[in-house]
Amino acid sequence: MVLKREELKTQEYKYGFTTEIENFKAPKGLSEKTIRFISKIKKEPKWMLDW
Repeated sequence: MVLKREELKTQEYKYGFTTEIENFKAPKGLSEKTIRFISKIKKEPKWMLDW
């Protein structure tokens, strides 16, 4: 049985467990803003940004 992508999104998982995964999207390109965003998500210490 082949399911379409939309059907997979709405179908319940039949084995009884799920995992919520946190998802973030960083701005495109590599800039200071992007590096600060990633550092904040990873909870890195301030000295790493200063370095």
